[in-house]
Amino acid sequence: MKKAVLNQTKCDRSPFCGAKRVCPVGAIKFVKEGMFSGKIEIDHEKCIGCGKCVNYCPHSAISMK
Repeated sequence: MKKAVLNQTKCDRSPFCGAKRVCPVGAIKFVKEGMFSGKIEIDHEKCIGCGKCVNYCPHSAISMK
C-alpha cells in the first residue's frame, strides 16, 4: 500500500499546515523544535494512504510512495 511521504526541502514547516488539518486519521503532525520553530512529520503507522494530504499541500511537498 502507498503511504504519504514528505519532502522536507519543499515543506514550509507551518504549524497551520492544510494537509495536517485534512488527514482523517491524524497521521500528520507539527513537532515543535524550538520557541518559534518546528517541522511537519508523517506517522507511517497511522497513514491509510487516502491521498487527501497530497491535494491540500500548497507546496507539493507530500507524495504517495
